[in-house]
Amino acid sequence: MTLRTKLSLVIIFDIIATAVLVGVLSFRQSKQELEQLARELLHAQTDYAYTLCEKFHALNGEPTDELARAIHDVRIGKEGYIFVFSTEEPGRARLVIHPTDVGKYIEDFHHIQQILGEIDIEVKKGVSRHGHLLTYTQGTDAKGRQGERKIGYYIYFAPWKWVLMASGYESDIYGSTESVRQRVIEVIGIVGFVSLVLINIAVIRMFRPMRQLISVTKEVAAGNLDATIPVNATRDEISGLADHFNKMLSGLKQNTRVWQELEIARRLQREMLPQRQPQLPGAVIEAQSIPANEVGGDFYDIIPLDENRFAIVIGDVSGKGISGAIGMSSAMSALRFAADMRQTTDEILQLANRRLVRDIQRTMFVAVFLGIYDRRARKLSYTNAGQTMPILLRKAKAEFLAQSDADRFPLGIRPDVRFQEQTFDIQSGDTLICYTDGIVELADEKNGTGYQPFGFDRFKDAIEHNANGNLPDMLKGLISSAEQFAGSVNHSDDITLVILKFS
Repeated sequence: MTLRTKLSLVIIFDIIATAVLVGVLSFRQSKQELEQLARELLHAQTDYAYTLCEKFHALNGEPTDELARAIHDVRIGKEGYIFVFSTEEPGRARLVIHPTDVGKYIEDFHHIQQILGEIDIEVKKGVSRHGHLLTYTQGTDAKGRQGERKIGYYIYFAPWKWVLMASGYESDIYGSTESVRQRVIEVIGIVGFVSLVLINIAVIRMFRPMRQLISVTKEVAAGNLDATIPVNATRDEISGLADHFNKMLSGLKQNTRVWQELEIARRLQREMLPQRQPQLPGAVIEAQSIPANEVGGDFYDIIPLDENRFAIVIGDVSGKGISGAIGMSSAMSALRFAADMRQTTDEILQLANRRLVRDIQRTMFVAVFLGIYDRRARKLSYTNAGQTMPILLRKAKAEFLAQSDADRFPLGIRPDVRFQEQTFDIQSGDTLICYTDGIVELADEKNGTGYQPFGFDRFKDAIEHNANGNLPDMLKGLISSAEQFAGSVNHSDDITLVILKFS
């Protein structure tokens, strides 16, 4: 075996070992970030239950069956949920909301004793609201997957002496780490292959300069992920190898983080949108949200208000990735809360806007269209806040809804914005098409004339062309028309459509 071959084997081994170590450390870092996001999700779900308690306390002064059902319907992962126990009896903990064990006393569990102790300390300090994260093991005397680790977050609701706790199995909540690990393995394989090719090209003219390369790779393998190989000013073969290797190290860390973030964002986005089309008074609905290659912040919601009225919401958060998904969660929560507290669309958006100014990032905003349909009055009231204006299809003719000067200001920027409600009569057979800008901005960039978006005129033509079909066919036809124009089913922004036909 020649010295050159031996040297090649040593270098290859060092670089592959470095790539493996970097991958392991990057995976560990990504896993920690994923776990932090999961904890924030538990925190958000508990905050949601706390907000419900505040609302029902303000409206009724005491718990109701409707509140219990709303909290009971919250699910976290595969088998996670929110349960509530009362501390009204000193030293006791009685379940008041639970999937199976309402009325049971649970103060004998170690983690419940820990919570009771922490609450007692905080109450003596005069703290009215506090919460903590904790982990514990499902005991052998409890139902469920005994012996498995669980993670939970609780908040104390002082007016009713309730403890609201969201919990789930760690293996369910942290399940996305497996896909991150697979991505890391793939990247490590690519790094190893590229390194092998580069070394075989460079080693013919290298010998002594390779010692410096070996020294630096060992430094990286020892855990110094910020180390780099010096690039020779002569730009010879070894400097090229050093430059490529530095880029691969940087790309490995960055790509792993990006993949992890996109996957979590897509999962959060899927779970927050309506899982099935609701039954609506006086109307039928068809809706679809198609996530882009880069996760955006499109969302829609249908909020039942009473037996004759429901609200339609469609919006777009300015952020991307995890920040966009969290902003979307904040927006949907704020709008649902405001819809329960206010009657008109302008007042609902004004209340939601004040909350979002406080809750979301300063660089983020939320464009929203909100409509409320009253079946008895056969009227649709609506307010627009910077969102693309919906289109009304009436007797095969598509026209935009009327706009006002206050329509163009989105939520989350200024707390004192005033919005304007508009109302029009609904005729039998009317169809309302709500959409985000992703479909009208889908562009044909291959025709040689530059950027050509699908645009509003083509979109209105497509609506009229599909006017005689049922709602599922209309929705598919609109998306198909835009994709055929662009010549691709891939798009850089989310596409969301909500179509309602009034009976």
